[in-house]
Parts: sequence; structure tokens; C-alpha cells
Amino acid sequence: MNDINNKLLLIDDEKNLLRVVSLNLSKYGFLVDASDSAEEGLNLFYKKRHGVILCDLRLRGMSGIELLTKVRSVDKNTVFIVITAFGTIKQAVEAMKLGADDFISKPVDINGLVENLGIIRRRKSNAKINYTGEDFKDKDLEEIFEDFIFNSSNMKEILNEIITASNSVSNVLITGETGTGKEVMAKIIHILSKRKGVFIPINLSAFPEGLMESELFGHEKGSFTGAMQSQKGKFEMANDGTLFLDEIGDIPPAMQVKLLRVVQDKEFSRLGSNEKVSLNSRIICATNINLEEAVIEKKFREDLFYRINVLHFKIPPLRERKDDIIPLANFFAKKYGFINKKNIKGISEDALNILINYRFPGNIRELENIIERAAVVSTSDIIEPLNLPKSLLYSKNGEPAVHNNAGNLNIFENGGRSLNDIEIGLIKDALKKNNYNQTKAAAALGITRKVLITKIKKYSLKKK
Repeated sequence: MNDINNKLLLIDDEKNLLRVVSLNLSKYGFLVDASDSAEEGLNLFYKKRHGVILCDLRLRGMSGIELLTKVRSVDKNTVFIVITAFGTIKQAVEAMKLGADDFISKPVDINGLVENLGIIRRRKSNAKINYTGEDFKDKDLEEIFEDFIFNSSNMKEILNEIITASNSVSNVLITGETGTGKEVMAKIIHILSKRKGVFIPINLSAFPEGLMESELFGHEKGSFTGAMQSQKGKFEMANDGTLFLDEIGDIPPAMQVKLLRVVQDKEFSRLGSNEKVSLNSRIICATNINLEEAVIEKKFREDLFYRINVLHFKIPPLRERKDDIIPLANFFAKKYGFINKKNIKGISEDALNILINYRFPGNIRELENIIERAAVVSTSDIIEPLNLPKSLLYSKNGEPAVHNNAGNLNIFENGGRSLNDIEIGLIKDALKKNNYNQTKAAAALGITRKVLITKIKKYSLKKK
């Protein structure tokens, strides 16, 4: 290291962290100045001009964000890394927008930090890859929007955070309910990171414990019964790319230990070999369980949790972002119309209203399945309410299945028809399509003939 790159300024109000991190970084040849306040740290920087600054975001007096602004006003080249102990990345993303190079979470992973410093320095020395979120070309975003369909403000906010954080080399944890699109989010991070390698997804819950190690790390010929030839694992296949570990919360304790060692040491060995292979892939993990609770319950290792939870993105369920339902539904209608060679032009307003007011326990995956079915059974170029699953239209007792939070039937405040009007339309359509055979019409609606007769009398729908 030359003189300025050798000088590192550490600012944090936790004195124990200052002592431990300073000691460990000095073993790597850094000349560390430590301070427990931003004001004192800034004065040290003005005097010595350090090549690297590690600064906590939350400090007494001047904040880490304020310090970053002052440093960047006089120096654009110093590597500035923010430290955060909190579960959200919003402040860290704000710091990167203001010129921070990366961010790390507590407890500080010294080995990972030193490796990241090397990558950041190489990136800063190469103008071609020294980019920010504003530098992404239209073709990059076009590739993203092929799969990432949204209209809600909270998903726009998440995408903006991803764009800003994508040039970080830190590990990522994506959480959210099943079917919310965690793999799609991981693909977006990979695309925006501009890594040369490929995106390799693996569902950890799909492999028995005995096969998981071989699947991840590979094996040599003869390393176990049935190993007829050497084989690369997913970590090697994702070299210079991104490895997406889905359902990370489901891996057994023994594999948690091995994965921790790989993430920490940045190297691994194939089964049956002592030769070390360098880890060159970025790791993105995902889960639908609460890992913090799993740590408390001793079901998930705390040290592994901190290693993978550097950047954390939580995807809200579809019921909390209803603005995304219509664009997603229309996208799936066109997709499955094309796949099934049917000219599906769109979805009727009544059908969309039913979808908007459904809770979607299965999230986007359930919506996709619903629209795929509707496209297949539709006999016209517009998907109508009768093409939707019966469970969306009626409950088991034959009553309408969707209500607003107040339980009112007139749920469409956007000027659409009331639920009573939609129900009349559904019954009329079912009767007409079944030549007014009440038994067949009731079966098509998913209700009993007795319930149907009651509704025919209620709405005076006898055949004229």
C-alpha cells in the first residue's frame, strides 16, 4: 500500500468496537486513527488525509451523513464506508447517494471488509466501472422491466434503493412472504451489478442434507458412493456472477456452519479435495421466515445471520401494494394468452375489481396462476369474472367472497359497479351460457342450486 492508502480513519462512539476493529485492521498493515466523535474525526482527516474512512451513521453531535458531506466537499477519492447497526438500509442508501462507496453492518466482518476495500479501490481506479445509479443505460432497465412489473410507490422506493446499492459488493438478504418475487428481485440486483458471470439460483429446501454440500461446493470423483466423476458446485458455477440461495432459513445446523466458513473465509473445497477454491461470486440469500426470531430460538446461527444480512430488502405482500395488481394481471393475461395462442386483449373492469379486493395469500404467484387459468378457460378475448376461480366469487355458504374492510357490498369506490350489480351479471351470464339450466348454472358459479334459486328470486332474474 502507498502512504495515503495505508492510512485509515475509524469513527464510532462504541469504544470496544474502536479497540477491536483498530487492532484487527492494524494486522493487515493499516495505520489506524480512531475517534469516538465525528467532529474530532473530521479534524484528524483534515490534518492527515486518510485513504479510507470507516464511519458509523449515528453519532453524537455531527452525524455520519454530515461528516460524509463535509469530506466529499474537499475530497472525492477517499474510500468512505459507512457502518450501521440497524435493520434498514435507508440511511445507508442515502449515504451512498451522497458519495459513500459502500456500507457494512455490525458486527464488522474484518476479512470481508478488507476484501471489499480491495475491490472498491480497483473500481475507483477504473473509470469505466466507476458508476452510480444514474449511469445505468436504458437497455439495463428494459431487461429489468421484462420481469419486474409494478406501479406502487413502495416498490418504486425499493427499486431506487437497489439501483443505488447495486454497485456494492456486500451480501444481500431478501425477505418476504412466499410468492412476493424474491428471485426476481435478486435477478435485478445481479443485472445492475454488471457482474461478468451468470445468475445461479438454488432452492436450499429442495435438497436433502446429504446432497446439499455436494450441490453447493462440488465433489471429486470417488468422494462418495455414486460420484463417478468430478463435478463443480453452484459456488464455482457462479464464478464472477451471483449465487442466489433461496429458503436460507431451512438449511440444517451442520450446513449453516459450513456456509458460515465459506462466507467468512471467501474460499471452499470440493468434497474429497483439500484444494482451496476462491469464492468470487456475490451471495444473495432469501427467506420467507423471520430469521431474527429463528436466531433467538437457536434455529439459525447468529454469526451467519450477520454475515448474510449486510443489505436487507423486505418485499411487502401483494395485499399491501394493491396498485401493482392491475399491471401484473394485465401482464400475465397477455403472457398466457400468447402461450395458449389466444387473443386475450385484456381483463374486464368487473374482473379487475374482484382481483383488487382479494387478499392474495399466495401473492404474485397466486395471481399468476389465477390469470393463467382464466386465459385458458376464457371463450372471448376479454377475461370476465366468470373466468376467475369460484373461490374468488363466492364463499362456501354462497355469499359474495369479497368485501371492503367495513364489510359493505358496495366496495368499488373508484366509480365501478356495486358487488350486487356484479353478482347479477354473473348469474345472468351463467344462466344464459347454460341455457337456463339452474343445476348447471349453479355448478358453474360454485354454489348450490338452492342458493342460486334464492338469488334468482332476490334479483327477479327469471327467464323472460
